[in-house]
Amino acid sequence: MHSRSRAAITGLSCLLTFLLLAGSIYARQESPQQSSATSVTQSEEQGYRLKVQSQIVQLDVVVRNRKGDLVHGLHADDFTVTEDGSPQKIVSFDETSPTSANERDRSNIDSTADLDRRAPDAPVTIIVLDEVTAKFEDQYFARYSLDKYLSQQGEVLDQPTTLIARTIDRTMVLTDYTTSKKKIQDALNRHFVGNDWRVDNPNFNDAQLSASFASLLEVAKATEGHPGHKNLIWIGRGFPTVQWEDVQSEQVDKLKKAVSDCIELLRQARITLYVIDPEGVQAPSGTIDENGMTVLLDPFDQSVSFDSLAQTTGGASMHGRNDVDHLIGYAVSNGESFYTLSYRPSTPATVDPTKFRTIRVTLRDNALTATNREGYYPAAEQTPLAPFANPKGKLTDNTVFDLASASTGLMVFDGIPLTLSRQRTLTNELEISFPASAIGLEPSDGKLKADITLIALSFDRNGKVLAKDGRIISLHLADLPGDQPESRTVHVTTPLNSALPIARVRIVIRSNSNGKTGADNFFVIDRSTLKDRATGVKPH
Repeated sequence: MHSRSRAAITGLSCLLTFLLLAGSIYARQESPQQSSATSVTQSEEQGYRLKVQSQIVQLDVVVRNRKGDLVHGLHADDFTVTEDGSPQKIVSFDETSPTSANERDRSNIDSTADLDRRAPDAPVTIIVLDEVTAKFEDQYFARYSLDKYLSQQGEVLDQPTTLIARTIDRTMVLTDYTTSKKKIQDALNRHFVGNDWRVDNPNFNDAQLSASFASLLEVAKATEGHPGHKNLIWIGRGFPTVQWEDVQSEQVDKLKKAVSDCIELLRQARITLYVIDPEGVQAPSGTIDENGMTVLLDPFDQSVSFDSLAQTTGGASMHGRNDVDHLIGYAVSNGESFYTLSYRPSTPATVDPTKFRTIRVTLRDNALTATNREGYYPAAEQTPLAPFANPKGKLTDNTVFDLASASTGLMVFDGIPLTLSRQRTLTNELEISFPASAIGLEPSDGKLKADITLIALSFDRNGKVLAKDGRIISLHLADLPGDQPESRTVHVTTPLNSALPIARVRIVIRSNSNGKTGADNFFVIDRSTLKDRATGVKPH
């Protein structure tokens, strides 16, 4: 038991060592270089702007009555917030309600780019089919339940939704954000159910822990550019529970830091996690309320589990029930109707920053129940950006994880929103455009400077890597006069080898200044005809 726990924590602290693609790309990149293929244009719109609110805690709060119905029309003075038992002053308050049918019809979403352009603040739903720990028969029931839930919805979904399948080895985006019910159902029907023999093998608990944890981190990094609330509905059990008593003493601090960092990333990305176990038999430890939700008394007292992570983010773990379609609907509705409030903690973050701060929200009407994020770690919030490389030029673990997770699969990362274009069919260059405001420009010698890392990967129809390139590009932009907002667009190019049978190109941009990541795909052929396993679906 000790050896398996030690292996699990080692796999976690190394941040998925099986995703070392970026390391191989950058083996020959030792120093920054100036790109000659960089240009800057002025945008008509202000574009992406990074919002930083120091010492502000933001909460998305779901309120239900005793019948379980969502409650609307409350005001700030209906709420009381305490942190570690101390009352907090609410400094902002807002309510989010489901969009009307007419609004949904006018704003159909069919991609991450659509979402960022047409509904930048909209709440979204992220559904993950867990093939990491869910057995073959449970995966079928999960798909059946999801299809049953979808069949009860209108043709245009209330929220933009993305469907993901996660295995031990990879994340597969079955559909990008869409409001089309049919598109999600088609992708679901074309996805092969996984049947990995490692799922039920305790000798692979370390791989399951790393895969599930990495998936949470990957989703958080990928969606951090979208400021709207995100409901992450994980249909499966997630990673195996790790008991503290089974963890080697030298690994305890590493695991605690990994947990606190994960919670902070999910908080920054405004993600609430719901865990729905399709097995419908065994319930986890904890108190079960009348709705079948698990109430954990202390999230990380004796163990680290997927259920405790969900509880901490303000979500829930739902076990022991066969109406999984109903549970999916419950989780989705919590992401459609909620209150957003914020406060400045009365206790400075420097006071015991490693201690978990517990948040409690109560209502003046004691017949109403509030559900919200359970707390946070001040230390994680204050952690400075990890360096890009160590003094010897070797990429740090954080950099490797950022680049490797963004380089694999099809998930769009919008921390830096990318636009990919090929100006002419016959050209051998791909143009990459992104807002200058997203990369953390800093004053330097009268100009604004930022270093970015560019990865370009070319794949054939079957997902084989045909070409790969990695560069560090130093961007130098003219300073802006006065208080003029940053609205420029940066353009860089990367070559395409037209002699190769390229089917898609994966582009990753990471700012070495602020750690934000952008990633997107340029499809040379029809995406639906790909035989690439990264798609997770059978080709048309």
